[in-house]
Amino acid sequence: MTTPETQRAYDFQRRKFQDWCESRSESPRPCTMEAFSAYIEYLIKVRRMSPNTVDLAWYAIRTWQPHGHWFDTTLTREMCTRWKMEWESSSTRRTPKSVPIDEAGLRAMLSTCRDDPAGLRDGCLLTLAWGTANQAGELSRCTADAVHLMHDGVRVRLPGAETSVFVRDSGDQTTSVLRFTDGWLGTLAGLGQAEGPLFRQIDRWGNIAAKALLPGGIDIVVRSRAKAAGMEAPGISFRSLRMGRVTLRGASDFTEDDVSTFGRWEPPEFDVLYPAR
Repeated sequence: MTTPETQRAYDFQRRKFQDWCESRSESPRPCTMEAFSAYIEYLIKVRRMSPNTVDLAWYAIRTWQPHGHWFDTTLTREMCTRWKMEWESSSTRRTPKSVPIDEAGLRAMLSTCRDDPAGLRDGCLLTLAWGTANQAGELSRCTADAVHLMHDGVRVRLPGAETSVFVRDSGDQTTSVLRFTDGWLGTLAGLGQAEGPLFRQIDRWGNIAAKALLPGGIDIVVRSRAKAAGMEAPGISFRSLRMGRVTLRGASDFTEDDVSTFGRWEPPEFDVLYPAR
């Protein structure tokens, strides 16, 4: 059974095909083999759509045709196969390798965060992401009442965690986790939103929504701040913050207890099945 999301995707592709046919005085339903092949070729050579999108359009249009209306699709399947091979072999289509963000890069990004709502939210997000080394999904689910200001830092209790994580303040106003977190919590409290998602969506006019910033939105925040700081490497993403933090810690000496406390990890225990005699 087709899900509502898939059905909407099919309907969208069918409308696109219908518009294309009408602009050429072609019938979209039923369509001719020539029109179908020409449209698939148009998606590949003119629009340069991804193979997944082309396959989706191919299936949506083909299954949209009236019952019993058959035509040969061998040519279009061969076109799709060749396009997929070309797409995968093209270096420009590959996912760029993640680039770690070091402390200097983080400082440059935080220097773009002002004391307006977006700047305070983004600064709070960047400093807590760096300090906790948590995933974007965990930060997205974090609530405002789970964050507590201390005299020398911020303590965060992430959803599903049995322990909290302490992020020590840098003492520098540019990179201060206390400055950004205190300012952002104060902004939420002033709007009567002291509870609920910690990181909220903000529109272009600065209006703060009640909805949480999703992991994709968190990734956009990181890339936007990196771009504003002059760091436009194609591999920069939220993962770059975690990579940079781990790289920094890897250069230091940490005991197993340190790793266990910071990463909420317990060393494995093994049962000796065959003790030495």
